[in-house]
Amino acid sequence: MRSSSEIEALFTILRQSAKPEVVSAIEELVQGARDRDLCRINALDFAAKRGLEQEDTIAAFLHASRLGLFELAWNVLCPGCGGVLDTPRH
Repeated sequence: MRSSSEIEALFTILRQSAKPEVVSAIEELVQGARDRDLCRINALDFAAKRGLEQEDTIAAFLHASRLGLFELAWNVLCPGCGGVLDTPRH
């Protein structure tokens, strides 16, 4: 687990590579959300609910995962029922 000063430093770095308004929204989420709300974040839903651009939000979450703020995993969903078909490891 990282200290709050380490997390703050990572968000400072993230602001250099992602849109500031998206980083602020992510930081607000991290600081105020319950642990269970931080699992399985849907970047597109996150963007829509906050009025952010989808591409900017995806880019920010990708950069945040590279910095170690998040873990990134993709699910392959069935187009018919929306169920998870696969969770690729690479």
